[in-house]
Amino acid sequence: MDMSWDKHGRIHDLIFWPEREEVDKYVYTPGLHGLELAKALVEGRILGMKCSDGSVYVPPKTFCPDFGEGSLVEIKGPWRLQYYTVVYEDLYGNRLEKPIVVGVIKPDDAVNGMVHIVNVDPGKVYVGMELKPVFKPKDQRKGTIADIQYFEPA
Repeated sequence: MDMSWDKHGRIHDLIFWPEREEVDKYVYTPGLHGLELAKALVEGRILGMKCSDGSVYVPPKTFCPDFGEGSLVEIKGPWRLQYYTVVYEDLYGNRLEKPIVVGVIKPDDAVNGMVHIVNVDPGKVYVGMELKPVFKPKDQRKGTIADIQYFEPA
């Protein structure tokens, strides 16, 4: 049997999510490090987990994958754009008024990074761009990753 790895078409042609089946709420148990991260986000800080070998994971893992334990550390940056894509449509295939840049943003001293919105003109974005987080106003923060409104050029 010959299989093609080339995929053609649009995502909404492949997946159908009727409104009645959409998930209204996600239930996620954050664990101890997740709880501390939530508190820090409300304060306008981002935490990571530092393993005993010096590896830093952002957001913090529950335990170090190699050594079993680690400690929480504040991540101050600098943050760099590792990968990005420019999004022109929402999940339903509707054209956005303005394209959105979404990227993987990684602190220089971390093993991994996080996916988030990058507030930059799509024509001026580049891999390696130094970024900084911009938080929502304090009275709007809820202890979720969405408390980071976006990342912008530093």
